[in-house]
Amino acid sequence: MKLCGLVVVEDGVPSRSFEARTRVPALEHIANRPIIEQVLDGLEHAGVEEVLVASSVAIAHEIRERLEPRGAEVRYLEQEAPLDLPTAIRIAAPAIGEAPCIVHRATGLLDEPLGRFVGRLRDAPDALLIVHQASSPDEHLSPATQDMLHLAEFNADHALGMAGVWMFGPGAMPIVASSPWPLGGDVDLTRLGQRISAAGGVFHVELADSWRQYRGDPLELLELNRIVLDRLDSGMRRPANNGNSIEGRVWIHEAASVHASVIVGPTVIGPGARVTDSYIGPYTSIGERACVEGAEVERSIISAGASVKHVGGRLVASVVGRDARVFRDFSLPRALRLRVGEGTEVALC
Repeated sequence: MKLCGLVVVEDGVPSRSFEARTRVPALEHIANRPIIEQVLDGLEHAGVEEVLVASSVAIAHEIRERLEPRGAEVRYLEQEAPLDLPTAIRIAAPAIGEAPCIVHRATGLLDEPLGRFVGRLRDAPDALLIVHQASSPDEHLSPATQDMLHLAEFNADHALGMAGVWMFGPGAMPIVASSPWPLGGDVDLTRLGQRISAAGGVFHVELADSWRQYRGDPLELLELNRIVLDRLDSGMRRPANNGNSIEGRVWIHEAASVHASVIVGPTVIGPGARVTDSYIGPYTSIGERACVEGAEVERSIISAGASVKHVGGRLVASVVGRDARVFRDFSLPRALRLRVGEGTEVALC
């Protein structure tokens, strides 16, 4: 029986978005590709042969346009109203049927391969809940989830959060879809566990290293960028020397131009990008057509079409949005001249 995947693309503009034009968080780029593309890659590597992508009608066209062709079969489910997780499971359940399934939010990633968890599922209607060490003080498990952990005899001595990945064995999805989902989308896990057990399955709980999800904070985007860059293949293409010093896992597109620069991986440099007389440090993504000149950049995302030129200091843990310009102005009178959009953060050192 083939393993299915359900990717849930929820609506909403990030409340702390660094870029006003960001409309679908799952389409924000990490390592020069949309988050949802990285999610689909992870599902394929876990053995998923068919993926259902569930979204609202309002954003479905944009999702279809931005996804690349891939090995696994991809089908699309659309819902008129804004989509949430319970609704996505209900509309997907008939298409999935009795097949085992991985349900995955489109805006986050686990910091480890999904395959480690798939092996816990038997040829039975098992359910697997993944938790992780909470990364923020306001992230905590609901009382229902905590009760379920006790029933599963899972004990932890630190604060836990719920990961956005759930796994279900053969025959489990109809049980999940018919379970009560009150307003707010928090399923009654105790009742679900009882139903799974009655059907001959087991309710598993697994602790993941970490789960990171983009909800509008640029720091979350940088963490997701780090996760993907850590997975870069070690056999990366290296360009002609051109006076460069390149260390570690570095992927440079053949249409990019890199001259007289130090590049330390893991790093990706996209098509049409230009890097000159610069230092590009670890965990940095340089988007297509971006330009970095006479600058030092580390642990950052320079988005498509953006430029960073002669800033006079090292740019660290920064996100530069599409087509943005960061440069040093030598005109008189000397002053800081900023054009800062709503919700943007600028730290001056």
